[in-house]
Amino acid sequence: MKKSTFIQFIKFSLVGLISFVIDVFAMWVFSHWLPLVLARAVAFVLAVLTNWVCHRLYTFKSHASHQAKLKEAITFLTASLVGMIPNVGIYWWIVHSDWYVNYHSMSLAPLIAMIPGIVAGQITNFVLSKYWVFKEQPVVAVHPDH
Repeated sequence: MKKSTFIQFIKFSLVGLISFVIDVFAMWVFSHWLPLVLARAVAFVLAVLTNWVCHRLYTFKSHASHQAKLKEAITFLTASLVGMIPNVGIYWWIVHSDWYVNYHSMSLAPLIAMIPGIVAGQITNFVLSKYWVFKEQPVVAVHPDH
């Protein structure tokens, strides 16, 4: 892994930590009023919005599109939805597992069940963000006319 990619991954992870706090807090709030998987999806969307803004301003600042913010936002949302598949899919699998049946009465069980999916989603989202959403644009050399 190149040093610049490693540094981006560290920044990506710091932004992810901020989004994780928002994700967990939103999940905790919405799980009191919504079915768990729906609460998980709402919390995920709030975390995605946080991620996009923070990645534009911090992680991929030099690669963020200054011209086409809407296009970039839609691309980021699409990439995040791809990352949502392992994130929410693993969460769904865990809350329907025999393990969860034994521990679901613990107040933190719905939040602990989020962690494996978040890790899988983070890896997916980093790869898509680096190589698709915030892909480094080639520098076009300007040659003077001969």
